[in-house]
Amino acid sequence: MNGLDASGMQSVTRYAPARIAALGILKAIFGTLVLGMGVLAYWAAANGDMAPKQPGDMPSWWMMLVGVGLAVLGFAILSGGLGRAISAFAGDCFFRAGTEGIAIRLPKQGWFGRFTMTEHRYKWDEIEQTVHFTHRINFVPVSRELRIRLYGGREIAIARFYFADSVKTIQGRLEEIRARAGK
Repeated sequence: MNGLDASGMQSVTRYAPARIAALGILKAIFGTLVLGMGVLAYWAAANGDMAPKQPGDMPSWWMMLVGVGLAVLGFAILSGGLGRAISAFAGDCFFRAGTEGIAIRLPKQGWFGRFTMTEHRYKWDEIEQTVHFTHRINFVPVSRELRIRLYGGREIAIARFYFADSVKTIQGRLEEIRARAGK
């Protein structure tokens, strides 16, 4: 990418394929449940079990549409989960750092279970700061990620589930290595 060689660097943390596979399997199970609800809703509406009995009841065509929507959503979640589980066993994933900078290689999920390998290589002169970030829903932490802010405003977000160590630990190690490099 920018001439940075990852071979002379030390590992910052270990890649965690078991965690990624487990998350993918859980996501696939949830997708299967949503897909099943969609198929069941469509089947019930098509067989007349959901026929309107009173003037304010939902028409059966609407329930069929809801069933199709749920089935499509469930299939997307299921295929995404399977893709995450498959990508967990991608080879040669790493998070390395050295006196020159950092190098990261991870699988990036695509549609319908596909994935590609992405690499990020940056010299310390390109990196403004590293930040541990927590996503919250109603003040409840739901996920964490390490954000690498580059000069010029670009930001690379790396989800916590890819690696064995916590985001704060990874950030601390990166700051140590950066300090040793004198940057």
